[in-house]
Amino acid sequence: MTTWIDTHVHVSSIGPAGSKRDRLLDDLLAVLDGDEADLRFVISPDTAELVRVINEPDGQVHAAHFIQDLVSRAPGRLYGACCINPHHVDFALQAMDLCFGEFGFPLFGEMLQYMMHYRMDSPEVETLVRRAVEFDVPVQVHISTSNSAQGNFTSGNEELADLCDLHDKVPEAKVILAHFVGTDKLPPVVDGYLDDLDRRYGRFPENMWAEIRDFSSPGVKSALERIPHDRIIAGTDWVTRVGPPFPPYGVLFPATSAADNPYPPHVAAMVDLLRQAGADDETIGLISSENARRLMKLA
Repeated sequence: MTTWIDTHVHVSSIGPAGSKRDRLLDDLLAVLDGDEADLRFVISPDTAELVRVINEPDGQVHAAHFIQDLVSRAPGRLYGACCINPHHVDFALQAMDLCFGEFGFPLFGEMLQYMMHYRMDSPEVETLVRRAVEFDVPVQVHISTSNSAQGNFTSGNEELADLCDLHDKVPEAKVILAHFVGTDKLPPVVDGYLDDLDRRYGRFPENMWAEIRDFSSPGVKSALERIPHDRIIAGTDWVTRVGPPFPPYGVLFPATSAADNPYPPHVAAMVDLLRQAGADDETIGLISSENARRLMKLA
């Protein structure tokens, strides 16, 4: 059985109509059980809980407890990510101490700089990233999959450049380029990002990891050709914005059903797409779980 760890999943206890999801954990586990693979999620807050992170100084502490409640009841199946707001550094540090010092979360992120209107290359974020280094957890940073203008950024290239400015100051930080590989555009969007990294560093940086969002993207072939295979992970940005029942795993936001998806939504199809893009069995094993397991020190 294939073990598949998705490092990028967003969940909320509130439905689209404002209804409370009293069986959220059961409904999440139903998605995991609905796939033939040994499927596991690293989860962070979405919608209602994320709004609190953005708008309330202590919202990030609330989000930490929300995620901990879920992962503590599904050990080995769900893992926690610590989502913070650097505009409130004291509460962010409090949330990090809870998440990493007490709860044992393996991931710091997703850093949503475009949504919360901050720069990665800022004193506040540098403080938080250095704290993540102390806890030895990777930092997951949003980079536009489509290279779109977002929030206070003109493009994904600008988001990447801003991140690299910080990375040059804290090169020991382990950085995950969130949903880095995706879309059906030609030439692949990720090629432009990799060109930026090549111009700046001469290679793919040794302390960066790239998430694949869309396994049907032509960018997957580029990633396999240009990124070391031990630095590629699965991070599809799967969300709970429809349901329950939630869409099957593999349905790509903003699709809301299997019928709207570019490929059959299950792990086996994603494995086949990796193989079609040129991945051998060893590389598939790395991308499906081993790279994430080593990076986040998962059992």
